[in-house]
Amino acid sequence: MKYILSFFLLVPRFLFAQQFAEPSYPKDYFRAPLDIPILLAGNVGEIRPGHFHAGLDMKTNGHIGMPVHAAADGYISRVAVSSTGYGNVIYITHPAGYTTLYGHLHRFNPQLEKYVEEKQYQQESWSVDLRIPPGLFPVKKGQFIAWSGSTGSSEAPHVHFEIRNTETGHALNGLLFGFDIKDNIAPAVYRIAVYDRSKSIYEQAPTIYAVHKVNGEYVPLSPDIVTKAGKVGFGVSALDHENGTSNIYGVYEEILYDNNRPNIGFRLDDIGNDETRYVNAHVDYKTRQEKGFTFQLLFSLPGNDLPVYHDFNGNGAVDLSDGQPHEIKILVKDPYGNTSTVRFHIRRSAAAEAAKEDSCVNRMYPGAKDIFENSHVQFYLDEQALYDDICFQYQRIPTQAAGYYSDVYRLHTPAVPLHDYFHLFIKPDRDIPNNLHDKLVIVRTAPGGGGRSAAPATWSDGWLEGDFRDFGDFSIQADDKAPVITPVGLHAGIDLSKATTMSFRLSDNLSGIKDYRAELDGKWLMFAQKGNTIYYTFDDHCPRGQHKLSLTVHDAAGNQATYLLNFKR
Repeated sequence: MKYILSFFLLVPRFLFAQQFAEPSYPKDYFRAPLDIPILLAGNVGEIRPGHFHAGLDMKTNGHIGMPVHAAADGYISRVAVSSTGYGNVIYITHPAGYTTLYGHLHRFNPQLEKYVEEKQYQQESWSVDLRIPPGLFPVKKGQFIAWSGSTGSSEAPHVHFEIRNTETGHALNGLLFGFDIKDNIAPAVYRIAVYDRSKSIYEQAPTIYAVHKVNGEYVPLSPDIVTKAGKVGFGVSALDHENGTSNIYGVYEEILYDNNRPNIGFRLDDIGNDETRYVNAHVDYKTRQEKGFTFQLLFSLPGNDLPVYHDFNGNGAVDLSDGQPHEIKILVKDPYGNTSTVRFHIRRSAAAEAAKEDSCVNRMYPGAKDIFENSHVQFYLDEQALYDDICFQYQRIPTQAAGYYSDVYRLHTPAVPLHDYFHLFIKPDRDIPNNLHDKLVIVRTAPGGGGRSAAPATWSDGWLEGDFRDFGDFSIQADDKAPVITPVGLHAGIDLSKATTMSFRLSDNLSGIKDYRAELDGKWLMFAQKGNTIYYTFDDHCPRGQHKLSLTVHDAAGNQATYLLNFKR
């Protein structure tokens, strides 16, 4: 009897040790923000460039202008308008300790729209971020707050909906709050990757195995894997699905078992904005950049502080030094408990790979302040910049191209991500005309034509300094060309009496658009922005009659362009 009692007392502890504790979120506190059935274009935890997707992208049947409602009682605590991110966005604070966010909205309800417009004209800025006192805009559950849209960084009409912990500001997984979404489809697994845990992830190419279903489980084509590594880690390429739509989503949870013993797992819930960039350490960034495959890692890199992992009985490293086959099982789950299983065996080969002496002359480490300097270029990385160690590579590429005031300096490779910005110093090595002394920028390009960006450069004891967040090719160039303002269907003296909007496209050759200002008859006029287009929607600020519009645009190098338009309204 004593042994039976002891067994039953240990069972809950044993079961808990093999799975995550379920969060105690309320299941009926929130209603959906839309009146139509929920179909998702994106879910929480999807892998996006430089961040985890933090909310539920709810489809609006491809339309703009659907009513959006408050998910629960509370008050509107923040409103923002921007050409990037969530665009037009509302935050509602709720008494139960949550804050909901509604993004990419077309317009706010009339009372809120009027309040925001007054603030915009007071600040003479279309882009605003307003903190609102608690008693100004109280809301009830289901109350109309806005119309859906596609503003900000949105490629199609939808509502981005988030539930956040008000105290921490962390985004919570909205699919755990009981919304009526039908999903009985388990995630699909496509590939697994095997890593040598004795090496930096950036100094190896993982061995990749495609998987297929056999008897309801995913297995490699050869279910018995042999490796030369003594300790290995794993990555999984998988996507989730939902009933009624062909969209694909990120997975919620994975757990690694070594010989039926849980080793490590991760769960994508409760992630803060200050943590989301660790997505670049959660995935195999190098393989994603080079091959296009996304592997979520079942181990944490040394410089990864993302708090989504749980070490059940290990840290994701599977020790194969015993020479015996290890049965590996990986469970891949969605928030509704639909689960896929990956299963295979792995062992170390008899001809194990001998350890090699590190011949790197400039190794950089996470957790250290890493410095590189010579007579042409200098930079340092702070302790949080790297996720794993690298053997830093440097190359000077001579150039005599017009507009360059230095050679090109290749700093490592963009296939290695950085968590923080670094301060880069480059010394010009050719004569700079006086008129260009304040028009210099540091330009970064990705080798192979993978994009270009520029940072305004400031002088520091004969060096030019700029801040960057990615490795690549860097040079000093001059930007003395003004931005280009292109009117859309407009000409001098045009009659706009029947028009609802007027628009301009803005572009710049190098440093990028910094700001713009429009004045109508000498008074600031509010132009909104979508991408590289700015537009004014005619309202009471432009009465009937003859008008003169002045539009001034600056780039980051201080160049200015002005466009004047006389028109009739």
